[in-house]
Amino acid sequence: MTMLHPPLALIERELFGPDDDASGAAVMDAAADTAADTGADGAADALPLAPMPDYLQDLVARRVAAVQANAPQPPAVGQIRALVAVPQRDGQGRRLGRTCGVLLGRWIDGRRWAGWMVVQEADYASERDLVLQEDDGVLAPEAAMVQAWNPVEVVLRGDEPVLGRLPAERLGAVLKLSDPARRDDDFVAPRPGRIGAWDLDAETTVVTGTPLRGDDDPRAAYQRLYRRLAAECAAAAVPQARPEARPEARPEARPERGWWDRVRDTFVRPAWTFGALAVVVGQAAWMLAGQPMQDEEPVYRGAGTVQQADACRPRLRVMFKLDTPYSELVLALRRVDATLVSGPSETGEIWILPAPDQDPAEVAAVLRQLHLVEQVDVIAPERRACGH
Repeated sequence: MTMLHPPLALIERELFGPDDDASGAAVMDAAADTAADTGADGAADALPLAPMPDYLQDLVARRVAAVQANAPQPPAVGQIRALVAVPQRDGQGRRLGRTCGVLLGRWIDGRRWAGWMVVQEADYASERDLVLQEDDGVLAPEAAMVQAWNPVEVVLRGDEPVLGRLPAERLGAVLKLSDPARRDDDFVAPRPGRIGAWDLDAETTVVTGTPLRGDDDPRAAYQRLYRRLAAECAAAAVPQARPEARPEARPEARPERGWWDRVRDTFVRPAWTFGALAVVVGQAAWMLAGQPMQDEEPVYRGAGTVQQADACRPRLRVMFKLDTPYSELVLALRRVDATLVSGPSETGEIWILPAPDQDPAEVAAVLRQLHLVEQVDVIAPERRACGH
């Protein structure tokens, strides 16, 4: 059997062993604190210490750079949030012996997010692990690769350290690698411990490992460990079921159907219905966090409402093709730096508000160039909304 680093026994002990196990994460934290406390001339204020190995100096430098580049901020799509414990809704949760991460791909509800596990053991990369490179931004050493084969749901407090942020094209590569229907296991022979660059498609080049070669491949056992961890995180993120009310306590009147039910019943193509709604809900949490919505009746059907300060600014009504793939829709919405107002409506409209320094016509022109967009209209604000 091929031996990879670190050994599987060490990974298993640090992921599932006792909370008080010594961890590499603690060593890295201590080293980073020491580096931060070092004086300008490079000498520590305390007693002289033995020289730090070059590889450890590099890891500490990368950790410090990641901390400096990623200030505390609310969770958002594309962030890699650190996981030092299995997140629980009611507290810290079971502490891990090594720092992992989660690449945020979609907001679910409340504090729940969906994404993919991010780990530091690039030696165990398979053909569906995206090995991150320097071009992917300032990343902490714990964020070495994204396990596109290992989706996860987590509940976040919002104060987890940000290990890095992936640009839109890298997030798109993860989405493509995560597609379970994709088959890329015949482009190279299985070689545990080896990575290489290859063309995922005409526009995307990725660095991954090689396909697994069977149960004797140490990466098979490695993947079982991290699937177990992802399942534990997902189970901890599921809300507790509420006890149903007794029949006599239920109201006789049928509750009004929400917008989700109406839209779900209207659309008949799953590729649009579930993909678009998931993206829009996630983008709403990302772009509209903390923005109050007004009760004013919208002028256009599906246009929604915006803050009073934005009432005099034009909005864009965007119609995507009904068979737009989930991954391409995510990238299209991230390409335009605008605020999501509402959507999709019953007819599939998505309404966005360009930033104050953006020309709505230019934003519309960018969107019209996308092959997956059917129509973009610039809608002028109603005069009465501006006080005219």
